[in-house]
Amino acid sequence: GQVAAGVAHEINQPVATIRAYADNARVFLDRKQTSPVEENLGAIAALTERIGTITEELKAFARKGRTAAEPVKLRDVIEGAVVLLKSRFAGRLDALAIDLPPPSLKVMGNRVRLEQVLINLFQNALEALEGRDDAHVRVSVEETADGVTVGVSDNGPGIPPGILRSLFTPFNTSKEKGLGLGLVISKDIVADYGGRIEVSSDDSGTRFTIHLPKAV
Repeated sequence: GQVAAGVAHEINQPVATIRAYADNARVFLDRKQTSPVEENLGAIAALTERIGTITEELKAFARKGRTAAEPVKLRDVIEGAVVLLKSRFAGRLDALAIDLPPPSLKVMGNRVRLEQVLINLFQNALEALEGRDDAHVRVSVEETADGVTVGVSDNGPGIPPGILRSLFTPFNTSKEKGLGLGLVISKDIVADYGGRIEVSSDDSGTRFTIHLPKAV
């Protein structure tokens, strides 16, 4: 049951984005605006390709327990996660302040799975800040002696202590919708590649820190 829910969660993001692009395309067609329709169809094609990639990764995961780690450009992972959130959080991504790493910086992992981690963290932060005029999410990258850290900090209301204590436990969530699997999956993905996720939170905001091994 939990495996099936995890698979659904992995695919849900691009499916939701495809739906948003399709709905927007219908509006543009009604207005006789063909150029943005073509752009949306191109985005939909790219997202369907992504779903195919995800299903292949999941099949590999089922066979081997994990996808093999390989050098991945961290900048591509961050930018890919933002692209997937564009339609869903249209007009709200201005809250993201991202310090992009140099293109040469690589970590060990898998691009699709690491993108999913960042999508989960970005989405959680943006949802926590919904309706706030001063919404701010800072994404920072730092090289350390033995790896790379990615920080995602928001100025939201913080996570309730009761939720924070068991944040990475399945079905532990304060959201009205969802099963609370996003962070569980994210923790497992990062751990698969020899990393870890830490979290701190108070009434001034929440910070997630991802530790990943650096590709040599």
